[in-house]
Amino acid sequence: MAQAQAATTASPLPPDVELDSLLSARNWSQLGSVLLRPYPATEFARKLSWLKTRTDNGGGFFLPLLYARDLWIVGDSAKIADLAKDPRVTAGLMSLYAFELIIIDGAKCEDRTAPDNRVSQLLTQRAAALNFLKQQPADLKAKIIDIAIALERKTAPLRKDDDLVCRNGLAEMKAGLERGTQQEVPNTGGYVGKRIAVTPPPDWSPNFVSPDVYSPMQDKARANMRSNLLKLVERPS
Repeated sequence: MAQAQAATTASPLPPDVELDSLLSARNWSQLGSVLLRPYPATEFARKLSWLKTRTDNGGGFFLPLLYARDLWIVGDSAKIADLAKDPRVTAGLMSLYAFELIIIDGAKCEDRTAPDNRVSQLLTQRAAALNFLKQQPADLKAKIIDIAIALERKTAPLRKDDDLVCRNGLAEMKAGLERGTQQEVPNTGGYVGKRIAVTPPPDWSPNFVSPDVYSPMQDKARANMRSNLLKLVERPS
């Protein structure tokens, strides 16, 4: 873990109460900025503990997404031979769980492009953890999927509307173009021409559909979830 977090920052990880305050306020930008910074081993362990506890208590998809990232950092550094103790396996589990939340909680989003974009984000950012799972024995993958499904059902009564999973879609971009701000950003990654970042107005928030619309969608998503998770961890043909 110390090797994984060799770089440190001048400021320590904020106390749990401050992290909880950012989470309650849904201040995703600030929370992400804080949690993505490198920390020394002792602080990093506390961050892992905070992420796990809040994920288990019904936090939205952002938490397991970050939790999977940090578990992968630890596991990829240690490369433990015993799969039962390998954090990379748990990183894969959290990646599958985050996928479940995007699909199931994303059923509440009026803008259907938002959860679709979140799936693409997950598959890109947690590709290493998912690829690691693909290489594991079928019985282990089946066990991990069982745990992921059980965790989603356990946290379902605790989870609230996840506004973050409903952001980053066409509705937000439209609001940004009409009433927000646009700013040119550095052109990287081989793109041709200007790149413009579009930010919605501060008062913008995503719309949710009513329970009579999203409940059948969630039921269908849960019914198909096992097969969809299996597809995510299938070995390439």
